[in-house]
Amino acid sequence: MADPVELAPDYYLTNFRALVEFVVARYEPLMSDGEKQFYQSFCALDADSQRLYVRLLSRKGVPSSAGALFRLRKLAYAEIADLPLAAERLHGAGLLQHNPALPLAEYLPLFSKAELLAASPVPLSKALKRPALELALLEREADPAVLLSGEPLLAVRAAEHFETFKLCFFGNLRQDLTDYVLRDLGLYRYESYPLERRHLPFQSREQIDQHLRYYHCLEQLDSALEAGPEEILALAGQLPAGIDGDATLHRRLDRLRLTLARQLERLDAPEAADHLYRHCTRPPARERRARIAVKRGDIDSGLALCREILQAPYNEAERVFAESFGYRTAKRERRLPGWTAPARPRPPTQTVSLPPAPERVERLAAAYLEMEQEKRERRETEAHNGKPADQCFYVENCLFNGVLGLYIWDILFAPVPGAFFNPFQVAPIDFRTDDFYPQRRAAFQQRLAELDGDRLSRRVWRHYREKWGIANPLVAWEALPEPLLELALERIPAAHWRALFQRLLVDIAHHRSGLPDLILFPGQGDYELVEVKGPGDRLQQNQLRWLAFFDRHRIPHRVLHVEWQQP
Repeated sequence: MADPVELAPDYYLTNFRALVEFVVARYEPLMSDGEKQFYQSFCALDADSQRLYVRLLSRKGVPSSAGALFRLRKLAYAEIADLPLAAERLHGAGLLQHNPALPLAEYLPLFSKAELLAASPVPLSKALKRPALELALLEREADPAVLLSGEPLLAVRAAEHFETFKLCFFGNLRQDLTDYVLRDLGLYRYESYPLERRHLPFQSREQIDQHLRYYHCLEQLDSALEAGPEEILALAGQLPAGIDGDATLHRRLDRLRLTLARQLERLDAPEAADHLYRHCTRPPARERRARIAVKRGDIDSGLALCREILQAPYNEAERVFAESFGYRTAKRERRLPGWTAPARPRPPTQTVSLPPAPERVERLAAAYLEMEQEKRERRETEAHNGKPADQCFYVENCLFNGVLGLYIWDILFAPVPGAFFNPFQVAPIDFRTDDFYPQRRAAFQQRLAELDGDRLSRRVWRHYREKWGIANPLVAWEALPEPLLELALERIPAAHWRALFQRLLVDIAHHRSGLPDLILFPGQGDYELVEVKGPGDRLQQNQLRWLAFFDRHRIPHRVLHVEWQQP
């Protein structure tokens, strides 16, 4: 095991500087005057003042109309030599405000209950709960000066400018400098990919502003969902219009509209919900509209939406919904002409009884399959004659995803416009979206067309050796031991790999899960996929769809139901 990495006391400052310098180097032409001044003011500070500002910017202070509030005497950072002096210099640079004039209500959360009781102009009961205590102080118009007692308060300024830097660097406002820490600690190694200006996600100031507006709306989401239909529709009206070619923003807006519309359904406002769904281009917008129509008795519209989906499904999950819901609705309303019952997969199934054990049921099943296969071959050949032993691996979703990730490694990390914001991404920004395959369609189609056993093996092994340990969203390194990889590449036909890869790629968000638990390699050759179901467990819809796919492509498979032997 590698020795633990010890970070420098001010590692956060190094990371902060790297972030802002990265953004300025690539986005300066798109930055506002305020953002440029923020950067210049910060760079002009001494190291201690920079350390204090980044510390405060990274902490969750008490929210106020002046900015996040902190009590100076409550701050302690060993790496900052003179904290009051650093705070004074930040004040002079316009990045901190000293003792902002605020309503008493905004000061109260900074102080302990004991301090609040001591500051009351009249004695108050110690038994009061915090909310009641604060209310009592406000009603009695307590003097803020008594509460503050000359103690310096600090309000962080210009934090809104750093929001723009974070957006440009991470592509969102959820992430923070922790990503750098993970890199510094060696927890992640990232692939290298070009980050040229022409490939970066933001190409105009309008894009940046619309993304910032989206996040401003997102901050209001919880309160709007709790308030009611009018507030939900008002929030929907504040959403940015979107930018042509900015698929990331369109996905985010769709996701937010879907959330708002779904809450409108729950609040029994179906017409308003349907209106919002009509502005969404991604699933499950059409599904929800079909359900609303049928629930309101508009069967024709509901069935028409199902037919529309079937003519041009966005993905397989949407197609499956339209087949099932459309048929059930038509059957109930006696409009069956033109509708057929969806086919139900009937995979080969075996039931076995095994003694209960603490191990995972999948591993127990793997041991059983190895033993049973060996017995069967002994009966057939009456001797081993030195043949290799049967092997069964617990792979679940790791094998086929992992081999795909190794095979398309270079395409996955290719400099597609808008795919990469910064050097610390495990995957392109659109990896788990419906845009992933279309954006790289030509490259994927060519790679699959040239797939044969030899090319697949050579490319996979090359990336396996060269890229070991580098983060890839499809590759779980520890789940791909060399013996498993050797057998899989040797035994599984190229036609099966091609079909599997094609299905994974066209809808990677939904298809990368639900794959069988085990892969069995009999001693005499070939392979078989085995889905294990323990007592009381049932096949999920994504598993059933995979099993139906295996049947269509003649990929060997079965379902193994395990029952516990009775004592």
